[in-house]
Amino acid sequence: MTTLKLTRFAMACEFEIVLSGTDPASLEDAASWALDEVESLDQQLSAYNPASEVSYVNAHAAREPVQVDPGLFAVLALGKQVAADTDGALDITAGPLIALWRNAESSGIMPGEDAIRAARDKAGMRHLVLDETRNTVRFERDGLQINLGSIGKGFAVQRAAQILRDCGVEHALVHGGRSTVCAFGSSPGGDGWNVGIRHPDRFDKRAATLTLRHESMSTSGGVAQRDERTTEQFEHIIDPSTGIPVENDLASVTVVTADAAAADALSTAFYVRGEDFAADYCRDHPDVGAIFIKCGEYGTKLETTTAGTRTDLSSRPGGEL
Repeated sequence: MTTLKLTRFAMACEFEIVLSGTDPASLEDAASWALDEVESLDQQLSAYNPASEVSYVNAHAAREPVQVDPGLFAVLALGKQVAADTDGALDITAGPLIALWRNAESSGIMPGEDAIRAARDKAGMRHLVLDETRNTVRFERDGLQINLGSIGKGFAVQRAAQILRDCGVEHALVHGGRSTVCAFGSSPGGDGWNVGIRHPDRFDKRAATLTLRHESMSTSGGVAQRDERTTEQFEHIIDPSTGIPVENDLASVTVVTADAAAADALSTAFYVRGEDFAADYCRDHPDVGAIFIKCGEYGTKLETTTAGTRTDLSSRPGGEL
């Protein structure tokens, strides 16, 4: 068996594919095609690229329905479903709020209440109208702006994994920025793929490790989106209901489920809604598990709890990621 690793920078992070098989040339071709798809999706889904399909939708959908690619429509439909299932904790129309707090992070100046209210009033999933018979998107409110930062990376990871499967690859792990992962088959000599959840303070350490077997996981929280060279003044996850960064005692939330895009979206929603809400959701959705990392007093001790049916979480060292 040959094991290969290929990487590509996209969506403001490093995507990596680890795969194994008996034909190195075929493995490399499959991984390259999968990473090409990730790059293509970056160009399509980015709200910061004026030539992207999402930017076109943002510019035109308030005036008329816009027909979109089936893949983009699927992302929007999933976002709308997760928003409904989590009482609005996920809001892919919150582009104005995200832009407001990105500017605050750059300037170091917290926005005032009026600015927050004005940005929040422009958002709202109820104003995003999807027509599945024609694959069209329409905004019922001027100023609405789609931002897929909470789901796009997971969608790209899932698409890349599907391309690998279509190419006949039986064993692979795909990750985007080490925070969103899809794995199938097994690592060389292993039973599944051992994947770590990053320690909130020690960036070269793990808070916990779990084994993925034909499933996906995604982690949300401040630590999942920065490295040791970055200091955030404001939490990057915004509560759509208040328009301000989330304040809770969670260092991170990790969701494990079959689909990487769903895991990506749900980890954000659970971080916003909190542990009790997530536990209730997992109880009603047996295919979803969640892992919560908290820092103890003065950050001296980590507390790890789980929700759902997963029982294989541990703090063991080692693993592929």
